[in-house]
Amino acid sequence: MSDLDRLLDDFASRFARGERPDAGAYLARAGPDAEQLRELIDDFLVAVPPAPPDEESVALMEAWIGGEPPLLELRRRRGRRREAVVEAILVALGIDPARRARVAGHYHRLESGLLDLRGVDRRVVAAIAGAIGSTVEDLAMWAVGPTQPVAMDAYLRTRHAAPPAAAPAAARAREHDEVDRLFGVGG
Repeated sequence: MSDLDRLLDDFASRFARGERPDAGAYLARAGPDAEQLRELIDDFLVAVPPAPPDEESVALMEAWIGGEPPLLELRRRRGRRREAVVEAILVALGIDPARRARVAGHYHRLESGLLDLRGVDRRVVAAIAGAIGSTVEDLAMWAVGPTQPVAMDAYLRTRHAAPPAAAPAAARAREHDEVDRLFGVGG
């Protein structure tokens, strides 16, 4: 059996078990044969009937299509409290508990669809996934809605508000700290 056959067989076996194998990871393992493996995986996925969706995936897709933040829906469906997720982030990254309010604010914006998960440090995403009983891959899959209507609604509500008073340069520099960088906020 060739290396490509082994990779395809492993991908197909995981897919048949109901997992969501990351095709990109398999392509990376294929090295110079990645294009050939991509074609084999494409052919496999076209030929294989899709597995019936589970109840949670249907609910998340409905939230996603309806403009509701899937990350929020996932946390709620798993019965996790926002405070527990914030605590998990603090502990996993060794963030000073005095920064709890800042972490909580960023997490709220993230699960509300106002922050892009792709800009969030992978360690934060891993802490969130662990806290809600999910995987980093599943969170990434639900990170961006079809049109981001939640973020657009927030923009439309605030675009006519008076701009905040400009803070002195030194204060603005202090405002962006490690927590901001971990959530992909500020500069």
